[in-house]
Amino acid sequence: MTYRASPARGSACQPGDQDRLPEARSISSTVVVGSGTLAIRCAQLAIEMGHVIGAALCADGVFRDWAVRSNIPSVASVEELSSFLKAAPVDLVFSVANPFILPADVLGRVRRGAFNYHDGPLPRYAGTRATSWALLAQETEYAITWHRIDDGVDTGDVVVQRQVLIAPTDTALTLNLKCYEVAIEGFRELLTGLAKGELTAYPQALVSRSYFPRRRRPDAAGCLRWDRPAQDLSAMTRALNFGPYHPNPLGLSKAFVGDEVVTVSRLEVLPQRSGLPAGSLLEVHSSHWRVATGTEDVDVCFGSSDGQVLDAQALARHSNLDEGGRLPILSEDEARSITASHELLAPSEEFWVQRLEQLRILQLPLSLSVAEAPPRWQSSSWFIARALAKLSPHDRTEYLVTACLIYLARITGETELQLGWTPVSDGPLAGSKAVEVLIASVVPMEITVDLAHDFEEVRKAVAAECAQLREHGSFARDLIARCPALRGVEALQSHQPWPIGITITTDSGAGDLTTSQSAGAALCGDLLTFEVSALDGSLRWHFDASRLEPKQIDRMTQHLQTLLYGVMADAGQPVGRINILPADERSYL
Repeated sequence: MTYRASPARGSACQPGDQDRLPEARSISSTVVVGSGTLAIRCAQLAIEMGHVIGAALCADGVFRDWAVRSNIPSVASVEELSSFLKAAPVDLVFSVANPFILPADVLGRVRRGAFNYHDGPLPRYAGTRATSWALLAQETEYAITWHRIDDGVDTGDVVVQRQVLIAPTDTALTLNLKCYEVAIEGFRELLTGLAKGELTAYPQALVSRSYFPRRRRPDAAGCLRWDRPAQDLSAMTRALNFGPYHPNPLGLSKAFVGDEVVTVSRLEVLPQRSGLPAGSLLEVHSSHWRVATGTEDVDVCFGSSDGQVLDAQALARHSNLDEGGRLPILSEDEARSITASHELLAPSEEFWVQRLEQLRILQLPLSLSVAEAPPRWQSSSWFIARALAKLSPHDRTEYLVTACLIYLARITGETELQLGWTPVSDGPLAGSKAVEVLIASVVPMEITVDLAHDFEEVRKAVAAECAQLREHGSFARDLIARCPALRGVEALQSHQPWPIGITITTDSGAGDLTTSQSAGAALCGDLLTFEVSALDGSLRWHFDASRLEPKQIDRMTQHLQTLLYGVMADAGQPVGRINILPADERSYL
């Protein structure tokens, strides 16, 4: 399909005489809504062409900082913009890299019209991440679009559309850069048409519309399927390459290697075809592997989660692979399940990024071995706190979780806690190996324990946090590598970044279950995990015996039971004053 440099058909966007724009230098007021440097470039161009920017609705700090430096009033929400426009309606609104949906009450206070930039050709490739979807479809022609904003998403009349050619080597990064430059040229055309009253618009042929929602993810969430054509694998790798400095909103190109998954940083299609079964490892070099696919052979380079280049020979040795070996081939069912699982978790990615950016490491003030020895995991016996014997299992569980958090706040002196938490696995991949490999098995739990509050107040806060954790589930493991701000945080390279964790399971506390199969799965703390059984409200501890001694665990158990007796005796007292020391220890001290 060929995209026009500017519309050549349709009706002119010429308002009535009462609304006709005068010369651009006389325009009274414009609002720019958006984010990033593209919004800044467009706002600067509008000013150069005579527009007065009355306000900026800023979706990120980059645009906000520029607005402040430029003495432009900055608003942080659609509600604030609506209030601003009630007092001072404007002529135009320009939406550039804008995550907000502008409601009718905002658009109704814009005299001349609102226009949005879309980084793709409309009506095809409406929605988000359009450049990546076009690369996945192996398009050779593309376009950017400026269109009127109406009551649909990316559905308004097109006013400017400019062609962008896609090269065979283009990635999401390079195609986005091409669109960036053409977007500014298109915006100049839009401003010129508005100033002269010669802007032409035409309605979209919505029958040919395709829409890509924010939560949509590529096939198998970027996991390469070696039985597919080599060009498909190349397209996947390039479509998910956003460069080292930009957030990757979709996922990384990756490959299953043994029981692990590794990031594919580059994939080159070769002119020859070995004829060996797809996934066959043809050659192993220090920089790359040569792999057979459904068509031509490919050279594959790998990267680590912190963005470093991996030694391909060392990776092969680590994975017990050699030339002649074969990489796993995903089945259709596995690929569909992986895609569905990632799309289920996609809406919560921003929530988890914010938490991970605020990473806090909570340390136990106990005598820990400083020698770096391999962990020696031990589990205590289950116990049911006698103080809670009259409560239901559900209430016992809530009381135990709350008491554990209060106890940690008391002994560490930290009231803002971040711990490891084991999310419930109940999605499309529940119970499969892919959950462990692709989805984080430990997520951050955050709770503020106000020691001046009574137990019930803290319990409510804990219940609210547990509900929030259930709502957001987990996140794709590659999320950390996709965010430049998280990629360099060493602790986040571990599957268990938090020394202390807490988990609620459905194991029973009856009998000696210290060797149960769930013990390993329950571990969410690198040093210590509190495991609470939802079946009967019992508790046990999993700990690294190379750094914690069993007698210290026994002592913590006594402290926790003492705290619970104090709660049951007087639940109204501030939790910071509840006694946690047994009588003999208090007498000794």
